[in-house]
Amino acid sequence: MNTSLRWIASALTGIVFATGLSLGGAQAQSEMAALAPRVGPMSDSTSALPAILARNDIALYTEIFDLQNDGQWDKADRLIAQLSDDSLMGHVLFQRYMHPTAYRSSYQELKNWLADYADHPGATRIYGLALKRKPSSVGYPRKPQAVEMPAMDAVVAFDEPRGGSETESPATESRKYAGKSSSQRAKIRAIQSQIRSLVQRGNVTIALKNLDTKANRALFDPVSFAESLGVIARGYFRYHEDQEAMAVAKMATKLAGDDAARAHWWGGLAAFRAKDWNTAAAHFAALSLSVEADDWLRAAGGFWASRAYLVGGEPQNVSAMLQRAAEMPRTFYGLLATRALGQTPPLDFEMPVLSDTETEFLLEIPAARRAIALIETGQTNRADEELRRFVDELPPSFVGTLLALADRAGLADVAFRLGRDMERRQKVSLDGALYPVPGWEPEDGFGIDRALIFAIVRQESQFRSRAISSAGARGLMQLMPATAGYMAGDRFHGSSRAELFEPGLNLSLGQKYVHHVLNLAEIDGNLLYALAAYNAGPGNLQRWRAKIDYADDPLLFIESLPSRETRAYIEHVLSNFWIYRLRLKQNVDSLDMLIGGSWPIYVSQDQKGSPTGEPRTVRISAE
Repeated sequence: MNTSLRWIASALTGIVFATGLSLGGAQAQSEMAALAPRVGPMSDSTSALPAILARNDIALYTEIFDLQNDGQWDKADRLIAQLSDDSLMGHVLFQRYMHPTAYRSSYQELKNWLADYADHPGATRIYGLALKRKPSSVGYPRKPQAVEMPAMDAVVAFDEPRGGSETESPATESRKYAGKSSSQRAKIRAIQSQIRSLVQRGNVTIALKNLDTKANRALFDPVSFAESLGVIARGYFRYHEDQEAMAVAKMATKLAGDDAARAHWWGGLAAFRAKDWNTAAAHFAALSLSVEADDWLRAAGGFWASRAYLVGGEPQNVSAMLQRAAEMPRTFYGLLATRALGQTPPLDFEMPVLSDTETEFLLEIPAARRAIALIETGQTNRADEELRRFVDELPPSFVGTLLALADRAGLADVAFRLGRDMERRQKVSLDGALYPVPGWEPEDGFGIDRALIFAIVRQESQFRSRAISSAGARGLMQLMPATAGYMAGDRFHGSSRAELFEPGLNLSLGQKYVHHVLNLAEIDGNLLYALAAYNAGPGNLQRWRAKIDYADDPLLFIESLPSRETRAYIEHVLSNFWIYRLRLKQNVDSLDMLIGGSWPIYVSQDQKGSPTGEPRTVRISAE
């Protein structure tokens, strides 16, 4: 690392020491244990849920679902005849009628199902299949119905949701497209798309010439024009033409001031790499206040401004910039800033409690009753489908009720979705929902710390065990069948690919791939390299390391990566990782490493391999 960057690292380290926080060792661990918020893990049992099914029916339904999964219809029918509660028969028949190989449903069966269960998950699929099999001489089946809800005016209003601090948002609305008609906006967006395409292909100077015309200056509003200049500045930065990037950023800021968010960002990075500390600090400080930037980018502006002020000889401005970044404490740079200031992120992992009134309300919703019954029988994926259907039907004051149910049931994906919904609708960050600790476990147990596995799962699938990407990646850790096959020593093709939706298998194979990546010689436990390789592949990582200019600065390495997706992936997964460390009452050593200017190395804290109990390093067998 060059001298200037070493000084940044040592100065930020000094801030941490000055506030009484050590950067490592037993003292840091004990301090973190005292500072970490209280843990409230998601329940892994249904004991706290209201009982819906009798014990005998739970056993019968559990076996019925298992038998039907294997296509054993006669045995299943004999058990169905013994049921005393038929509330889950819609799900039983759906499983049968939509079985991929062992059953072909008739039109009459599908029509009858819709007559009785049109408000169930899967009704749209049943309806579509019924239309394909409908004889021309008969009428149409019943259409899918909305979830049946009790009258809201008959329900006692619940308390406001319990949770963490409000999310930050810009004080002023965006001025993008101000004064432009819909047709003008469409033209602007079309030109912006052309500019992005040219930059992506490496034609950065041509993009600038095409943008900077008299006609375009008349058409564009200042913010939109500055936004496209920011794209061009990014292109110049990517191709190591820092002076050109700075010049374009200067054009943008003259037009739009603080609103030139992306131009401030890329111009600031170019100036920082060119060691023009004053220009870098000015760009980053302006970005930290921009209404055109989201929380993640504004926090980045504040943190990088503190770095530029430090190395530029203006330490009196460092604390204010760190404070700005720390206002967004759940972002990557917000967490770095909070830690550098010696503060603890204001995280609250407590979850709403399901009151008697709320329980009574839920039991009036047929879908909620079915969901609880499905949980009792182990059909959590079907329960998830039931709950997700009526999330949007609930008024904001009732979302916490459903969240309490999801927490009790251990449904991490539902809890996460509801937590996001509360952030969006009520500006409340309920960290227990946003960072759930599910009860899943790899088939062979955890060999990589839960904090890292859950951090990856949160980013890859948002805890949806049946997630599938457009590229074909599957399950919690979004494994491609080829990668999963390589880790398993077997092939996943055809119907066997569905096995990757099983949480235990998916986590086991995904964990093995994380082992594999961490133990590559060129990665050797480096978390930044490992996450880049997990997202984009080891080959891309090697090419990028050979091409980009990052002066052995870990943060500059991240921001210099040519893939926007990979940059965001590293920052989001590391943020998740640190927050999970805090939730699990573990120290955040990799966060301290980054603040100290070091490359963060994965060190296990779940796996205590030495007699002294000290965390062992990454060398874990993938077998």
